[in-house]
Amino acid sequence: METNQWPTQQLAYVRSELNRIQTIAGTLASIEQQHFQDLMDMADARLHQMALEEQSAARQLGQVKQICLALLQTLDELSEFPAASADTR
Repeated sequence: METNQWPTQQLAYVRSELNRIQTIAGTLASIEQQHFQDLMDMADARLHQMALEEQSAARQLGQVKQICLALLQTLDELSEFPAASADTR
């Protein structure tokens, strides 16, 4: 067993926190998108500017969510790798 492998408990913690961040980012992105829709329905130039800022925030939060999902997938792949390499020895 290599000394640089993370114990299962640490990997579970990282997965849990990434899932939490992903969920929070998704929820906030949905709220920001709803704010965008609500503000665009109002006939005020300042509110339209705020709506565009809300839309930008929603997109960025969506990117955070996607990054978390990609990291979770990478963790899954890495956690499978040691088991697979041990089988080939």
